[in-house]
Amino acid sequence: METHLITYDDAVNDRLFSTGQFSPRVAVMIPAHNEEDSIADVLKSLSEQSIPKGLEMDIYIALDNCTDNTEKVIMQCNERYHLSIFLLHTVDNKQRKVGALNQLYQLFWGNPIDPVHRDIGGLQKKYAESIVAFVGIDADVYLDKDCIRILWSELSQNHKIGAVSANYTCLMPESARKHLRNDPNRERLLRQGKYGTPLNRWWVAQQNREFAQWTMKQKYAGHFAEIAGGQCSIFRPKAAKEVSECYKLNGLYDDKSDTEDLLLTQYIRACGWVCLISKEARCYVDSMKTLHTYSSQRNKWVSGTTDYMLQDGLSTKYARRLWIQESGLFINLLIRCLFVVLVGLSVLTEQFYWNWIWITPIIAASILNLILTLKTPNSRFIDVVLATLLISPEIYLWITIGIHINVWLAKIKITKQDGWANQYRAETGQTRSHFVLYLLLFYLRCRNSRVFY
Repeated sequence: METHLITYDDAVNDRLFSTGQFSPRVAVMIPAHNEEDSIADVLKSLSEQSIPKGLEMDIYIALDNCTDNTEKVIMQCNERYHLSIFLLHTVDNKQRKVGALNQLYQLFWGNPIDPVHRDIGGLQKKYAESIVAFVGIDADVYLDKDCIRILWSELSQNHKIGAVSANYTCLMPESARKHLRNDPNRERLLRQGKYGTPLNRWWVAQQNREFAQWTMKQKYAGHFAEIAGGQCSIFRPKAAKEVSECYKLNGLYDDKSDTEDLLLTQYIRACGWVCLISKEARCYVDSMKTLHTYSSQRNKWVSGTTDYMLQDGLSTKYARRLWIQESGLFINLLIRCLFVVLVGLSVLTEQFYWNWIWITPIIAASILNLILTLKTPNSRFIDVVLATLLISPEIYLWITIGIHINVWLAKIKITKQDGWANQYRAETGQTRSHFVLYLLLFYLRCRNSRVFY
C-alpha cells in the first residue's frame, strides 16, 4: 500500500492501474482544505477500520487549494499506516467542498464539462465497476472502528437503500488548565480543539444534545434520514450515478445550496431510493467551541436549509416538515415575548397572581430535557444539572432563534454571502464576534435612557 499523486489525465489515459482484475472495494472520499491539524486522526481511524471480509478500501483525498502541510502530513502518516491513498490536487475549483468532491467523482464517471470531451479509460471504468460503496467523510472526523462495517451491512440489507448516515457525536475537549499550563505546544493543541475552557466544553455539550435529539427523532420515524450528512455517510454507487445523470451534475453534489448534503439526500430520495440513519455506526465530528464559530457554522447550515424551503415550498414531505419546525421556533419566540410582556404589565398594574398550575409546563420541559441529556453520549453531571434546571436549553434556544432571524434577514438582501468562506474565516480566527460589543452598547443605551433608575 502506498500514496499515489493522481490527476484526471491519469484516469483518462489508464495510468492508475496496470491490470483489469479488481476485487470489490469501498471508496472513501475526503475533501481537504488546510487540514494539517486533523487529517492524521482521520487516517488513523481509517487504518483501524474492520473492513468486511472480501472487500478492499481505497481512500481518495482532494487537496483543495491547500496552503499548509496537509499533503506532507498525509505522506508521513501513510508511512506508518500503509493505506491505499490517492491524492488529487483540485484544478480551478471555485465551488469549495462541492467542487473538490465532484472532481473526485469525475475520476469514476468522467467530466461532463471537459473542454475536449475526454472520457475515462477502459481500465478506469472497470475499476469504477468494482466499487460497491462510496463513503463520504470530512477531513476532521474520527470513525469508530466498526463504523464502515456497520454502514456497509445496513446498506446491503435492501437494494432500495441508497444512502445510510452515521450517528454523530462531538468529542469533549479536555481541560486546558490541567494539562497545558507548561506545554510548549499549548497554542497548537488549543487550535486543534483537543483542549478547551469550561465554556468551550459547554458549547460542545449543547451540540451533542442537539445531535442526540436529532438522531432520536429520525430513529423514532423509522430511521428516516433527514440528511445523509457529509461528515460520514455511505452511498450505493448505482444511486449516486443515477442522481448525477438525472440532475445533470458535474459529479455527485450540487453547489446551489450551502447545505450540499441536504440537497443530495433529497435528490436520492426523489430518484426512488431510501435514505436511512444507521442504528449504531458512530462518527466523532469536529465541534464549534465558541459562539462566533458556532454562529458562523449554523448560519451556513440554516441558510442552506431555508434555500431548500423557499425553493420547494410545500411540495415535498421534508419541506413541509421544515416549515413546521421553523414555524415552531418562531412560535416559541412569540410565546416568550408575550410572557415577558404579560408578567411585566401584571406586576406594574399590581394584578399579578401566582397559580401553581403554571409550573406544569416547566416541570414537563425539565423532565424531557433530563431524559434527553441522560441519553446524550459523553454527558457530564453538570450538563444534566443545567439541562434539568432549563438553563442550558433556554440559552441555546435564544441563540438558535437569533441565528434564524439573522438568516431570514440576510435572505432579504440582494447580495449572497459565502457561507463556507464565513465559517472558515471564523474557525481560523480571521473574524471576531461582536456579541459582547452589542451587549455593551445595549447596556449604555439603557443606562442613558434611565431604564435602570
